[in-house]
Amino acid sequence: MRKPAPTLWTDDTGALGGVRYWLSMWFGVVVLIGVLNALHRYLNDVSNGVASAAFGPHLIEEMTGSLSFGVLVPLLIAAFRRIRTMSGRWRHLACHALLLCLVSVLHTSLMWGSRIALFGLFGYGDYDYGRMSWRYLMEFPSDVFYYLLLAFVLWLGDRYRQAQQRELRAVQLESALSEARLDALRLQLNPHFLFNTLNAVSSIMYERPRVADEMLARIGELLRATLGTRGQEHALADERKLLELYLDIQRARFGDGLTVRIETEPSLGAARVPCLVLQPIVENAIEHGGVDAVRYVEVKAERCDRRLELSVRDGGRGEGASTHRGHGIGLSNIEARLKHLYGDAAGLRLERRDGQGTCVSLWLPYAEDRTP
Repeated sequence: MRKPAPTLWTDDTGALGGVRYWLSMWFGVVVLIGVLNALHRYLNDVSNGVASAAFGPHLIEEMTGSLSFGVLVPLLIAAFRRIRTMSGRWRHLACHALLLCLVSVLHTSLMWGSRIALFGLFGYGDYDYGRMSWRYLMEFPSDVFYYLLLAFVLWLGDRYRQAQQRELRAVQLESALSEARLDALRLQLNPHFLFNTLNAVSSIMYERPRVADEMLARIGELLRATLGTRGQEHALADERKLLELYLDIQRARFGDGLTVRIETEPSLGAARVPCLVLQPIVENAIEHGGVDAVRYVEVKAERCDRRLELSVRDGGRGEGASTHRGHGIGLSNIEARLKHLYGDAAGLRLERRDGQGTCVSLWLPYAEDRTP
């Protein structure tokens, strides 16, 4: 990801890279203004046929003018921000008027002192700035222009930064709301699973107490493994481990009456899938897809181009229309989670075929888990 350029209007002065970046920008702009103005004055002398036209004196004058105002820019920015916190329009105007006069006096004084020193240093003789009382008045209009320009640029930059912050907060809020919805959907599964499984335990605890005790122990293992998951997605291999723990509970309940066949390619172990996406579907297949005492469930995972396809088929009669009725909260929950996570790139389909059982298929974008 490309690193964004530092922002001048932030209060974070600890970023050394940002300070260097803006110091370089400031120095470059100030020097460029001085050089261009000096070149303009020199070419103006040449075009007017001035025999004593020289670039050096003009460069000193313009560079001292731009640099002397440039050193005041950080102080002006701090003063602008301080004035902005004050209440009252007239108070703002009075502070800006006083600040402008002070800056103009400082700017003219710095130009005067630096030009006298540099003209003598470079052998251009004594520098005559004229009558200083008039020079202060002469420089004032140009200082007004640069003062207003700096104030406008700072205001524009602050508005841009605030708009970025509002946009970032809106994105963060939307992400937080989406994550909260996903957490709520995911947490729905645990009570739903517990209700169904504990109900099954209670139905056999008197006739088959040993099996009921074994089921309770494996329920605890599954819940510990489920609570250990982090985030909304994990690898397909981790999803299969959770599914195996759940199937151990059901095998203890149904014994040889339950046959489960899982077909996944080893290369798909790192594929990212929503946590506990298979368990509710397999639970529905076991509870609603049995024929007498025989229950058969087939789970498949395969990659088709850029998407991962998962399917769960049971061995029931498959009677009825292709709807979600009879499959409880599980499928509607999964549909909602897929929508939140992947949008229109994912989906779920339920198909019932007479005499061939019911098949639940879902698809989502293929991506590999990078968690070490």
